[in-house]
Amino acid sequence: MPELDDASWGAEDVVADFATDGFTDPGERAALTSLRAWVVDRDVLDIGVGGGRTTGMLLPHVRSYVGVDIAEEMLALARERFPEADLREGDAAVLAGVAERGHDLVMFSYNGLDSLDHAGRGRALAAMARAVRPDGRVLFSSLNLDGVSHDEHPLRVAGGPASPRFRFHYGQYLRHPSSLLRSVRNYRATRREAVDGPGWDMRPLRAHEFRFVVHFATVEETLAEARAAGLEVLAAYADDGQALDLDVAHTDADYVHYVCRRRVP
Repeated sequence: MPELDDASWGAEDVVADFATDGFTDPGERAALTSLRAWVVDRDVLDIGVGGGRTTGMLLPHVRSYVGVDIAEEMLALARERFPEADLREGDAAVLAGVAERGHDLVMFSYNGLDSLDHAGRGRALAAMARAVRPDGRVLFSSLNLDGVSHDEHPLRVAGGPASPRFRFHYGQYLRHPSSLLRSVRNYRATRREAVDGPGWDMRPLRAHEFRFVVHFATVEETLAEARAAGLEVLAAYADDGQALDLDVAHTDADYVHYVCRRRVP
């Protein structure tokens, strides 16, 4: 079996990639802007904080802030950047020690939900539903099964030769041939872990040279997952910032940001 590079979210090079600031894309900006009333002077639970990207965005505006991440190496970076923040190691599928109905906004950004397997996603969504107040909001993002970059492999780049994405990745290969070799080796290993389900699957992700197998789901399937977890999706934004028609439930966006509330029994 091919040897796999360090497939850990705490790997040094992965952590370095999470030392970022600002919005991931216009869709995240649109979603968070719509939730301003649930951020300013409110109680916020931020899951999957990584190196503190969202910590820096939220902390100056909230009444209270709790950040959670499963990778201690990520938290070490976030704590170095924001020593005043309440940052805790924890599993998103459990949220041990987090107050139920204690937060005005619960968010899990940067497609962090997709690092979990299908059952784990359901548990994490249910834990988020328990943590949010009845009149609060939940925000999460998810990779789209119908997205243009779903199921890429090292030599197949979404958009084809004319796309900026293609030029970027092949430029990387030309400048750093070892990156192509690592990508091929990792892909051969992680492709064995692919799983197919109705409206979802698990596939190697191009980011981090195909070291990680992550979850993809259609918009329709994600809406159903949210309902099953006790959440009602109020709005969804494509990565380009466009609001989606939830009745159509189809887009070729790579990922989608979902704004939810607790379902009324």
